[in-house]
Amino acid sequence: MRFGVVLISEGGTRARWTATCRRAEALGYDVIAVPDHLNLMAPFPTALLAAEVTERPVIGTYVLNASFHRPALLAREAATVDLLIDGRLELGLGTGYVREEFEAAGLPFGAGHRVRALERLVGELDGLLGGRTPPLMIGGHGDRVLRLAARRAEIVSFTGAPFRPEYGRTALVDAAELTRRVVFAREAAGPRAADLELNVLSKATVLTRDRRAGVESLRRYAPDLTTEQLLEVPTLFAGTPEDIAEQVRRHEKTFGFTYVTVMEPAMDDFGKVIELLR
Repeated sequence: MRFGVVLISEGGTRARWTATCRRAEALGYDVIAVPDHLNLMAPFPTALLAAEVTERPVIGTYVLNASFHRPALLAREAATVDLLIDGRLELGLGTGYVREEFEAAGLPFGAGHRVRALERLVGELDGLLGGRTPPLMIGGHGDRVLRLAARRAEIVSFTGAPFRPEYGRTALVDAAELTRRVVFAREAAGPRAADLELNVLSKATVLTRDRRAGVESLRRYAPDLTTEQLLEVPTLFAGTPEDIAEQVRRHEKTFGFTYVTVMEPAMDDFGKVIELLR
């Protein structure tokens, strides 16, 4: 079982960033990941600094927006960073999902455009890197993205959160739909299925003795799910550290998730769960 945390660099300083990275390592996280959004610091410089001030964790990108990166330029960046951090890079890619960022960058937002950009990027990276490719993670939810991940990546990350036009953002699906997504990816992988590492991205963690109230406080992530569905969805955690540790164990058995990633606001609380799972 591996545990990762996506650190948010908005409004950060060198001192704050280095302290947060060291805190993540001290809490037992195996992967420190950096996101790729226009309102945040650039991913590769922050990844390089994260590696410089830590010793053990893998340094990941969760996830680079494929539309923002040209294959040859990304290959150079990834190869350089991986070299400078002694092979600790985990390269995570996705399609991006924030319409305003695409508009600001002058890029088309349509799903077809975004998926084709990811497919093109993945298709060219291996050749450009000459076989020196860091472990590749592809994250997403739709058929084309999961099929690509299953066939080309070492790690398939399930976001369980498709873009919902009625909300103008992503929203979480229930456990039954996520089960179908896992089955789809395994079938698409064919003989590679046994070698895939399955990751799940958790949107939030609430430590509480009242699990029902805890998940209700997270309803904004899944407005159309019932309370019972919120309690079962593997992309939210609510309960005592012991409750959540049991959720993680159950999700490993049910979905095959052996790699769990949380967001920075949950870092300290989920760190209490990691203690119980080691």
